[in-house]
Amino acid sequence: MSNPDTCMQRQPLKPRILLIEDDPGRIEAFRQWLEGTEFVLEVARSGGRALGALGRGSIHTVAGILLDHDLSDSPVGEHDRQLSVSDVLPKVKEAFLGRPGLPPVLIHSHSLSKPREMQKELEKSRFKVTRIRFELLETEPALFRRWLEEVRESWDPDE
Repeated sequence: MSNPDTCMQRQPLKPRILLIEDDPGRIEAFRQWLEGTEFVLEVARSGGRALGALGRGSIHTVAGILLDHDLSDSPVGEHDRQLSVSDVLPKVKEAFLGRPGLPPVLIHSHSLSKPREMQKELEKSRFKVTRIRFELLETEPALFRRWLEEVRESWDPDE
């Protein structure tokens, strides 16, 4: 017979990495890079899905955020087709408002100008932002591991 006290104890939730990306190849690469780590990958393949993930109120287990800018490959509906991460950024900032520790952000877009604007916008709200083009992450995976180490260092499961 099981002890009711032990049955009621919850296992701590694993820290999640929220990936906002629509390219299946990139999603698979991040999945492989996170394999064997303590992190769970949560994928939002469109702007609308990213808004949903941020609006569910489960952001307390988000330890890090991976952002692409262009989300035009996997729109769910017509409204989604018009959304980019620039449209999602206000919800990112709102979702984490008041949380003592903000998750580190890695912008991995191939665009040259938009990631810089995204970085400035997030840094105004005290997010620690790293920008590395995905192509560079592919050729130098140690750069991703270095960012992941920042995530580990900043992750506090009690927040």
